[in-house]
Amino acid sequence: MNLEQMYAFCLADPVFFDVPQRIADEDERWTPPQVGDATTVRDDADVWVRVFFGRPLPLQGWKIHISADVPAAQEILHKAAAVCASHRVAFKYLRSARLLSAFNSKYAHRGSSGKFIAVYPADDEELKALLDALTAALDGQRGPYILSDLRWSDSSPVFVRYGAFAARWARDGGDAPVLAIARPDGTPVPDPRTAAFTPPPWAPMPGFLRERVERFSVISRVDLPYEIVRPLHFSNGGGVYLAKDPGSGDLVVLKEARPLAGLDARGLDAVARLRHEHRMLTALAGTGLVPRVLGYETHWEHDFLVQEHIDGDPLAKAGVLRLPLVRPGATPQTYAEYTRWSLSVLDKVAAAAAAVHRAGVVFGDLHPNNVIVRPDDTVTFIDLEAAHLVGEERTGLLGAPGFAAPAHVTGTDVDAYGLAALRLGQFIPLTALSGPDPAKPDQLARWAHELFPLPAGYAHEAAAAMAAIAGTTAAPPRGPGAVGADWEENRAGLVAALTACATPHREDRLFPNDPDGAREGGGTNLSHGAAGVLYALHATGHAVDPAWTDWLTAATLRDIDRAPVGLFNGSCGVATVLDLLGRHEEATEILGRALDRTGEPTSLGLLTGLPGTGLTALGFHARRGDDGHLDHARRIAERVAERIGAASERPVGKNRGAGLTTGAAGAALFLVRLHERTGEPGYLDLAERALRHDLAQCADVDGSLQVDDGWRSVLYLGTGSTGIGLALAAYLEHRTGEGLAEALASIRLAARGQFTVFPGLLDGRAGLLYFLTAVGGGADDAAALEGHRRDLWRHAVPHGDGLAFPGRHLVRLSMDLATGSAGVLLAMDGARRRTDHLLPLLGGPAPATAARSLLHRSRSSETPAAGRR
Repeated sequence: MNLEQMYAFCLADPVFFDVPQRIADEDERWTPPQVGDATTVRDDADVWVRVFFGRPLPLQGWKIHISADVPAAQEILHKAAAVCASHRVAFKYLRSARLLSAFNSKYAHRGSSGKFIAVYPADDEELKALLDALTAALDGQRGPYILSDLRWSDSSPVFVRYGAFAARWARDGGDAPVLAIARPDGTPVPDPRTAAFTPPPWAPMPGFLRERVERFSVISRVDLPYEIVRPLHFSNGGGVYLAKDPGSGDLVVLKEARPLAGLDARGLDAVARLRHEHRMLTALAGTGLVPRVLGYETHWEHDFLVQEHIDGDPLAKAGVLRLPLVRPGATPQTYAEYTRWSLSVLDKVAAAAAAVHRAGVVFGDLHPNNVIVRPDDTVTFIDLEAAHLVGEERTGLLGAPGFAAPAHVTGTDVDAYGLAALRLGQFIPLTALSGPDPAKPDQLARWAHELFPLPAGYAHEAAAAMAAIAGTTAAPPRGPGAVGADWEENRAGLVAALTACATPHREDRLFPNDPDGAREGGGTNLSHGAAGVLYALHATGHAVDPAWTDWLTAATLRDIDRAPVGLFNGSCGVATVLDLLGRHEEATEILGRALDRTGEPTSLGLLTGLPGTGLTALGFHARRGDDGHLDHARRIAERVAERIGAASERPVGKNRGAGLTTGAAGAALFLVRLHERTGEPGYLDLAERALRHDLAQCADVDGSLQVDDGWRSVLYLGTGSTGIGLALAAYLEHRTGEGLAEALASIRLAARGQFTVFPGLLDGRAGLLYFLTAVGGGADDAAALEGHRRDLWRHAVPHGDGLAFPGRHLVRLSMDLATGSAGVLLAMDGARRRTDHLLPLLGGPAPATAARSLLHRSRSSETPAAGRR
């Protein structure tokens, strides 16, 4: 999930991610419409208010959606409700103006944005009558285009789409169920919410809709006088495209804006902002610091700003390609070269910002992705939506976390703050931590001076400028969470914050977590749910409140038939945790119901896939000695073998998924563990095939081995090379293979890296700490392990009477195992005690090795990395 997709989960709480339905909007809720004797259902756990008239609904069909411009929404609601009441047809509406604005914001989901009211006709005849009546009632009203729908009326915000009326579920080729509709033969298939009108080819389409489809396909065609090369970015407000001018052959950039869509904090839509950006670019024309404007055009309903294409890379990309912190084996010379280059570029950014100010403009959104570094290292500013004239009010855009000045800052101080953050973030790219902890810039400045040969006071001056402009003060350098602080004090702070955040009164989640926890539903699993937090507390020797275990049991059983069955994101992981917590009866029931569904998973990773169910069966076998669990693991291995064969036949490509949670490494680990129980060598043969499948997706990065994810190299435990290394180390305890020992040594080199953006277990530094604890060997690994133990605390922020860790993108705190504080606690405690805390989750120790607390170390732990420089 990228930062923009997380936006909706940042609205309800300034500290934690939370679901949008918990937004405090009581003062912005609509006046309920008059609906006679209808039953109205209002629930604070639901963003929708639902109105029923006692008529049974079909399970699916053509439904009507109505959009609304926020100022007119109350009037539109009353008029639409009157039509629905007169036909006694069920409908629902978003409960408040704040939610309507949020769901149509710049960062809202494009496939569902714009929907304000949904109406559920019983049949084609009622559909036509309602379309006509609503069109007449809402004539002249305006609303944003709903991209997933067919526009019914040119004069009113009425749309239509074929889809589900009631929730039911299907598989979409993955392991988790998705919302579904049924084919004519009754087979459930996914009901996609895409950003285009794409009804199922088998959907019955009445003639009046077919006529509209044919007419609309003509009037809505956008014939741009440019050849689109590729899209660069999409938001709810429109797209950004790299294009070619057919006449000149020159590359251009097209920036698209949709009317009434992509609202900002002041309620301005994408078109208003694009016209504003055009004015700002025009005001700066001739400075050479912004792209030249080549045109401003309207095609169909969308506006397009045509700009010069700037050859170069964003400063974010140009910097990370050179950043020695992420390059294994970087030398002092590398640090010095990077420092010289960065200081030179940052001086040019400062000079450019000063020139923009002299032209009477505040750039307004100065961050690394809005600065293009040309091949000659000159700089150009792009994306001027937030720019404004000196003396004018700031725009309604949020700005980039870590670089955007607080809302009260005005004038050229907005850019001064951004420039100071750039000067700090160019060396330690963690300035987003200044959101959850305003004292972080000063701490990061000390770290920057420890690592880089900066001019005296350089980073400190940048941090001081951020604090002065924001009106904050730096905290003392010592105390809980500080580098070098006492371990017991920090651990106590972590546990205090974790336990204080429990919310047993909520049904959806017990602990604050990553937004993926809400998307997965239930808040119970290992990755993002209660099971992961309770396991971390239990494994590290802390008491678990029985009420929390009760909550986990009840919540799991409530949703078990819909939840995935896998290990990290499914009910198998919950069963394991409950068994380890002594809730054996409930664990047996949940495991039995999960194993009954092991025909559903198809993937080879440990999130929701087959190997996770196999490892769970092996874990129960290790703890209980029931051969039935071992037999089940054997049957799962047969299906895993089929999937490995299918994966091996496909060509290796980027973005295919690799690592422990999403690749074949999870399958390899399961097969090695099964071999340890059975002694059958065929399982090792299969494990080697799985390992080589994932290793084929890795690339050499300065002698280290990392997964090539297309636009980045990944070394993390979940989706990167250290996850592969964990399975590889287990394999090498039993068998060697050509190049495998060298591959593990290269992965260990990757795990020694000095820097990660995120702190989490599956996607950050805690995972590297765990990996080196489990399979590291030699002085270099020991030194790196100590470095991770020290530097992981740099991500910690105060929370209440304790301390906590931020989740992905560092904009909110997370308490979960995969991304947040629970995972850090587990990894830190394991490193301190030299204990592999994940082993009980990953199949448990085999009977012959039960006394060993660590994973077997590879016999090749001292083998030099292949190709190491």
